Order: sequence, then structure tokens, then C-alpha cells
Amino acid sequence: MKAFLLASVLAFAVGPALADSIQLTATCDAVACGSAFSPVGTLNINNQAFGSVFNLNTLSINSETFLVAPGVLTTNTLDVDQSVAGNHTLVLDIIANGLSGPNALTAFLSTFSVSGQPAGWTIQAQTLINGNPLASSLVFTGVSDSGSSTNLAFAGSLFSAEAIYTITSSGVGSVNAGIDISVAAVPEPATWGMMLLGFLGLGAAFRMKRKVAPLAA
Repeated sequence: MKAFLLASVLAFAVGPALADSIQLTATCDAVACGSAFSPVGTLNINNQAFGSVFNLNTLSINSETFLVAPGVLTTNTLDVDQSVAGNHTLVLDIIANGLSGPNALTAFLSTFSVSGQPAGWTIQAQTLINGNPLASSLVFTGVSDSGSSTNLAFAGSLFSAEAIYTITSSGVGSVNAGIDISVAAVPEPATWGMMLLGFLGLGAAFRMKRKVAPLAA
């Protein structure tokens, strides 16, 4: 058993950790309006127009090491603005491919945030693992908001992590948002021990209650 665990750790240590590639596609009012690609685990975009309505002022994307740092896919400083009037929708789909995984069911933590959102605008964020929906944020309507969700997904020896932003605008303005997909923290051994003692205590109390009940009757 110890040899198996050691082999598993070594397999993680020598395996690739960064994404093989990052792909971004943009859809403006249900029409493809832009894309970007990076063959490594980072992608930085500055001042790129998406169609005639939206402009991506800044976007920094990182896919971090699976083991050394718990981050899997992080989008930082997403800053989008609209310079024309009217209601429009921008969907940004970001996929990091070829991430190293444990080839097992894994707890992923999805964290969402939005700030500086103009009145009338909304944004919703979604995360996926291997194309399967992992978590969706609420439809954020306030100036600033945030949320998080922990869900289980199977991460193979290689897997993909995906973040999707759906921004619905209402006139001239800009919005900032971010998504972080990471591996949820594993409880410390002491925590597992306390939990086990708690379960044992509950079981003992239940057994005593069952023994006492007939006497009381």
C-alpha cells in the first residue's frame, strides 16, 4: 500500500503541470467576434476589440501547477467596456487544455467576483471540467458581488478547465470580473481524526439509546 502511494506521488511530481494551451473565443450578440490562443499556460490580452461594440481592455489568464499551487485556471483583471448605446451580450469562453490531474474524483472550488458594474448591466460566470458544468454563479446585478461553490468532478491524468463569462450590457460602461478554479483544500489529519471521533461518539450514543429504550417501556 505504501509503495502504491509513493508511486502515485512520484507520478504527480514528474507529470506536466501547466496547460498545454489556452483558447479564448468571444461571441457578440450570438455571432463569433474574436479569439485568442496561447500554446502555454498563460494568455495576456490588452486593448482588443470584439466586434464593433465591446473592447477587452485587459485580461490575464493563468493555468497554474496542479500540485505545487492549488490554482487550476485563474482569470485576473478582466476589464470589458462598451462604447456605444444599446443592449448587447458578450460571451467569453476560456479553455485551458492538457492540465495534469490525479485521475480521480476531485473537489474543485470555483470562486466568482465582479466589481464596478454599471447599473443595468449583468454578468454570470460558469466553470466546467472536461466540458461538464461544475458551478454557475448567480446573475450578478450589483456594482460589486462575489460567490463561491465547491463541487466534485473527475479529473483524469489530463483534463481541461473552462471559464465562461456572459455579460449583458445596457449602454456605455465597463465591468471588471474574475474567476478562479482551484482544488479545494484537503482537511488536515487532525481534522479527520476529530471528525472520526465525533462519528464514533454519535454511534455509541445511538447504541446506548437503543439498549435503554426497552427498559423504559
